[in-house]
Amino acid sequence: MENYYFIRRKSDQAYPLIREVGYEPEDDDRNATLVYLEFNGTIPRNPVMADFLSGPEVYITDKIIEVIKSFTPKGVRFIETELTTPKGDLIEDYFCLKTENRYHAMDKEKSEFTYKYLVYNISKFILDKKVLNKIPLEERLIFVLRESPSKILFHETVAKAIMDVNPTGMVFINIETGGEPLG
Repeated sequence: MENYYFIRRKSDQAYPLIREVGYEPEDDDRNATLVYLEFNGTIPRNPVMADFLSGPEVYITDKIIEVIKSFTPKGVRFIETELTTPKGDLIEDYFCLKTENRYHAMDKEKSEFTYKYLVYNISKFILDKKVLNKIPLEERLIFVLRESPSKILFHETVAKAIMDVNPTGMVFINIETGGEPLG
């Protein structure tokens, strides 16, 4: 049985939150070649610039990208970013992970949810293995859940390989159990 995980910010207040403030070309996040970022909210006194920074997307360092690339996933790309600090310094160590792989993968009979105004409110999520097994593995190593578009899922082999390089600032959580972090 295959498991899938999503990334969550490690529960340490030293890791800053990030927000997107623009794209290159301007106002085009689908075809962006550069994403402009800045800190979001209260900045920690001594911020730790981890391998994963949390924001509206997944922002990772080259260390994590190299692990992902070793799996040669289809439909996944990495967009350069420029993170501007409040003092005007520029940090260019991060990439925004994007995937065109988007699947309806919720087992609607086993999951617990409500659906209203085109939005799913999910209290228990179970993946539909029959649907996933029809998709080639290289296209479902990393994908977005159509039922929960804020969740990018990572196949267990990718998640475990990332954790093997001891990344900072992140944990992987099983989408179905929501329990103990991987690693």
